[in-house]
Amino acid sequence: MKKIKGGCIGLGPRGSHLMEILFSNPNIIPYAVCDLDEAKLEKARKLIEDKTGVKDVQYFTSVEEFLKTDVEAVVVATHIDTHAELSAQALNAGKHVICEIPNIANFDQARILAKAVKDNPKSKFMVGENCCYWGFINTWKTMYEDGLIGTALFCEADYLHMSQSIVKPGQPKTWRSYLSAITYMTHDIGPLLYILDDTCDEIWGFTPDINPIEDDHPGPPNGVAMIKTKKGALIKIFIGFGVQKREQCHNYVIYGSKGSLENQRTGPFAARETYADLGSIPNTESVLTIPTKISYPGVNTGGHGGADGRMMEAFVKCILDDTKPPLDLEFGLNIAIPGILADISSKEGGRSIKMPSLDEFLK
Repeated sequence: MKKIKGGCIGLGPRGSHLMEILFSNPNIIPYAVCDLDEAKLEKARKLIEDKTGVKDVQYFTSVEEFLKTDVEAVVVATHIDTHAELSAQALNAGKHVICEIPNIANFDQARILAKAVKDNPKSKFMVGENCCYWGFINTWKTMYEDGLIGTALFCEADYLHMSQSIVKPGQPKTWRSYLSAITYMTHDIGPLLYILDDTCDEIWGFTPDINPIEDDHPGPPNGVAMIKTKKGALIKIFIGFGVQKREQCHNYVIYGSKGSLENQRTGPFAARETYADLGSIPNTESVLTIPTKISYPGVNTGGHGGADGRMMEAFVKCILDDTKPPLDLEFGLNIAIPGILADISSKEGGRSIKMPSLDEFLK
């Protein structure tokens, strides 16, 4: 099987992690990495040599020079404001790209990225939404596709993350500290739309007037979005970066015409199971507990219960098989734009805003 020359732009904690996962794939040759910080490059050099034994990887502080190499598949894991531009540069240089989320920060970036994807049909572009690769999310997807839930009517998702775990004591604030938290809903709307095979149609946003952690999180740390989908379902998303919750977690609920699903709300997040109330199964007298968690039985590679590894495998596979990326540009825009619109809506009294189509960004 063909070996692919792999690379990474951005070597912060997340970028280094994704680089390591990409370079551990048996179909990838560690080839080149890029970061503005020489110290991060040196740290990456040691990591690559220790983990892979490869010593001839190329190191760059210039993206332009990095893209002049023969690198073929690139991870983009930089500041959110640079995701779209760097991904577009890589695509225009003939590279395949998997981009961290959110893949855009505004509509102008959506247009830049959409044009680059359209202009380079031979290059694969995939969105790095790892939560779509959790074990229980894929179990739910199978159950939904098999008709056990019936028609999805109302869904919920929460992302609960204490500010202290985003802003480390004594450390500089990250880009996430300045975001309105509701814009960062991709981990929550993404898995739900992935399960339902649906898209957003109309968005409302609401942000509390109170910010009790303004010193740590200048951007509004909490927010709610209501979304109506093209298939007619309603979805409520709550992003809580300024609430008391000891362990970072995501809560998901799907209420359907024949059944409902939700993940357990207490205990270590990685160990939480699924509760299923299934009228679709005859003679069921109580709610079922399904022992499906974020991880896959016997698998825990790549972080996030193996989701990061599964995601990277899917990216490499679509290149090798020359198939459509499972989480493509349209999916990426469909999970990034609702947060932007919810933020706008919240600043304008919670008015409804229609979701633009992909074609509108390609004009």
